Amino acid sequence: MDVPVSQNTVRRIQEMIRTGELKRGAPLPPQRSLSQRLNVSRASLREALSVLGTLGMLKTEPRRGTFVLSEATSAAAPSWRFASRYAPHEVYQFRFITEGEAARLASTAQSDEELRQLQESLEAFKAAVRDGDLLASSQLDFAFHRLVMKHSRNRVLTDLYANYGAVLLESQRLPLAHHARLWEPVSEHENIIHAMEKRDPEGARYFMHVHIIRAANRVGVELNETA
Repeated sequence: MDVPVSQNTVRRIQEMIRTGELKRGAPLPPQRSLSQRLNVSRASLREALSVLGTLGMLKTEPRRGTFVLSEATSAAAPSWRFASRYAPHEVYQFRFITEGEAARLASTAQSDEELRQLQESLEAFKAAVRDGDLLASSQLDFAFHRLVMKHSRNRVLTDLYANYGAVLLESQRLPLAHHARLWEPVSEHENIIHAMEKRDPEGARYFMHVHIIRAANRVGVELNETA
């Protein structure tokens, strides 16, 4: 499957930051020169910079430019690209309602092979977090939740997740801006899977709800137990 140019660009810029080619705390080069250096269009570069902003690696300051954040810095308010359509708390409310029920349904409907798929997804997620690959981490987080929706056997839930995929993926990038808390969602996924392995529908729903509440909390959104 072809990887979008913007995703390749995110990876290349992330590697440039990791190796020190782009210095932490320093401004990025102008977009024109950076796009030429990376051999990508300005549009692809802007998309990549937006993703890196959401992941807490870059910060844009009005009239000053875009800066590489230091390793110790967590973005206090990572950028949210869908502000004109939905507030983050609306997205987390939607996820709380739909994904909790999907987890409950999946815990009794899914096969042993589908449980294995969730375990493989979890192991890949762990590896991405250990490697500090924030882009892969967000995509694997999204893939885990998409599998849960699919395993629920409810096609409306599955289609909703597909139709709002870009918004939901962005909501899974937001918590990763807080780099000191990257392992938390891994542990939360483990709890969900353990409940599913026991064929415990209420436990699966409970741990999915806890996961969504904590994900929202990591970006400053407060959800109560009824969303």
